[in-house]
Amino acid sequence: MSEKKKPGPVPDEIAALSFEEAYAELKTVTERLEAEEVDLETTLADYGRAVVLTRHCSNLLEKAEEQIKVLTENEGVIRLEALDSDDRG
Repeated sequence: MSEKKKPGPVPDEIAALSFEEAYAELKTVTERLEAEEVDLETTLADYGRAVVLTRHCSNLLEKAEEQIKVLTENEGVIRLEALDSDDRG
């Protein structure tokens, strides 16, 4: 049995994108892929970029979810506490 390869790091140019920017680009790339009007090389490049954009969006959503889970009640006021990367289990 072959082991599943872990995804590599997200390139800096994509890591710098906000969720909204990455999602908008992912939509554009997906529409281009669905149009089926591009050559094979472009399709493969677009697919690879879509995979990385999806991973970046997923990472950002996971971080947001972790922050929401850390909602705590302090003196009757609910506040959001950002998790430090050291706090992740």
